[in-house]
Amino acid sequence: MAKAKEVSKKEKVDVDLTGIKDELKEYVDLQIKKGFNEELEKANKRLIREKNKKIIFKNITIIILLALVCFLLFLLYKANYFNKYFTNDNVVSENVVEKTEKEKVEEKEEVTLQTLINQYSYLLDNIYIDENSIYISDYYNGKLTNEIKSYIALNNLGSEHIDNVEDYNMFSEDNFKETYLKIFNDFENVSFDYNGNKIRYLSMMNSYISNALITNNGTNIKREIVDIKVGDNIVITTVEGLVIDNKLYNITDNAEILDYNNEDLNKYKNVLNKVVYTFKDGKLINIGK
Repeated sequence: MAKAKEVSKKEKVDVDLTGIKDELKEYVDLQIKKGFNEELEKANKRLIREKNKKIIFKNITIIILLALVCFLLFLLYKANYFNKYFTNDNVVSENVVEKTEKEKVEEKEEVTLQTLINQYSYLLDNIYIDENSIYISDYYNGKLTNEIKSYIALNNLGSEHIDNVEDYNMFSEDNFKETYLKIFNDFENVSFDYNGNKIRYLSMMNSYISNALITNNGTNIKREIVDIKVGDNIVITTVEGLVIDNKLYNITDNAEILDYNNEDLNKYKNVLNKVVYTFKDGKLINIGK
């Protein structure tokens, strides 16, 4: 009987140990699963946070780019860049009156002429004649004779090159020729009249001598450039009139035009003298009507 009891106790112990093992195994399985789930949840949260960061960064980048595009479009709008794509011929501004095509063309021509005047008007600075000269009629009829060229050259000869000899003057051919060739492209020694003063060329002395003392009274002739054409030659067209005591006259017939107060001569071009000057390489080669 004692032996039977010992066997029964042993079997009971074995049963209890098996139950404990099963409980331990179940507990370990639960803990492992719980830990795995917690780590998996943490990993998911980290993944979601990283995705959210990327989404936020992407959205911020898009917003910045959109703001930059809007700013550039605003700058283009302020610069009227889009006007050429949005024209409406039927809409007229209440505050702005559009210039006609004719006015635009005239304005463009005026600006172009003024630019040319600024560039080429100096060519006429040394070309002038006294209204009392015996050559006045020939000059305004387009005759550029050697006498007229010599007359114009003497207008530009510096006083330091003119010698006073009692009641007359002398100047050398060399100095005169140098001045002459700054204005014209050819040279010929001739005797000529200078406002009533006879200027004679003396070949034996290579000099010019006057009948009386030379005086340069300038001129009362006023000119206004009305056209310039630029090509192989520079062609300058002027309107010219004689102004004495605030009165305007036609130069060749002395007809009085009106009282003159510095108006544009071009307004009276039909009753004044028109002259066409042609220059080549900066030298006057022709005058015409």
